[in-house]
Amino acid sequence: MSFLLHSNRRALVCAFSLAMIYFAPPLYADKSASWLDAVTVSGYAKLTASSPNRAPTAVELDDLSLFVSGKFNRWLNPFLEAEAYKMPLWEAGKGAQFNSAQLVVERLYNDIQVTENDTLRAGKFLAPINHWNIVHAAPLVWTTNRPVTSTYSRANYVTGVNVRHDFDALSGHALEVYWQPVEEFNPKPLTEHERHYQTVAGARWIAHEDLDYYLGVSFQHADVAKSNEIRNSISVDGNWQHKWFELESELLFTQVDTDQLHYRNHDWGGYVQMAVPLVEHFNLIGRYEHFEFANKLAATDTALGGIVYRPVPRLSFKLEWQQTQGSIFQNQTGLYSSIAVLF
Repeated sequence: MSFLLHSNRRALVCAFSLAMIYFAPPLYADKSASWLDAVTVSGYAKLTASSPNRAPTAVELDDLSLFVSGKFNRWLNPFLEAEAYKMPLWEAGKGAQFNSAQLVVERLYNDIQVTENDTLRAGKFLAPINHWNIVHAAPLVWTTNRPVTSTYSRANYVTGVNVRHDFDALSGHALEVYWQPVEEFNPKPLTEHERHYQTVAGARWIAHEDLDYYLGVSFQHADVAKSNEIRNSISVDGNWQHKWFELESELLFTQVDTDQLHYRNHDWGGYVQMAVPLVEHFNLIGRYEHFEFANKLAATDTALGGIVYRPVPRLSFKLEWQQTQGSIFQNQTGLYSSIAVLF
């Protein structure tokens, strides 16, 4: 099987070398305890079957992620996520596949606990643009397909620094500020993302985050790589968990400044999603989304309905139908299903 790396191999070698350095035991560690006790290894996998109207039915191993983290002291708390994705297994008309895959270092950073309420993160990490991006692992989200609002218009990854200040740990009230001074380290190819970013800066104010509900406001300024395009985004997203349902929503506006010909000078959109528990770990899922693209004439309107079976929190079986009108650039009409597991 040939692994198609969208960045050169030196990037991956560098990343894993840094990880090995991170996990080297501190010289001042307690000799009676093994440094391996501070290391945790986990991950998740997602197997997807899709049957969109304008593409052949296919089965693929969409994500296979490995997490390696260490908690040694206030200065050394590294985290590595390496991911293999888009591994085709079968396609209608072609039969069995498994002849390609792509690899990426999705996260590689270290956390420093500067004070009891302040944390400095340096490396490559998920941009804190919304709740979905932070908890994006397939077993933890309700649907196989991700809302366009949550991913399309902004940088989803940051290579740089992030400072977080917790005002109230019990309520989750916090402020995060981040900065990316150069292009993203080891990015996914443009076949997976709309654009790459040269520099990024942003902030997220978390008004509340606990088991009952989440509310956040995010701002991001981003310069698109190899382009004179500048994107300034602001969004509000929230999640409310009740005994009988879970409600989630996000509203986004992005000002797009460019000399390229566009239909409008902004992206904007939003979605609302509800999950209703049924019986024996079954959940009914519904979502509606409207999104307008700066560079596409037609907006997209997507309605989704599905069933999710979660016998345990780390395992989910999803089946959903998605109906899209207008632009079909993202989230095409069709039937989708997936199995996702944390390990």
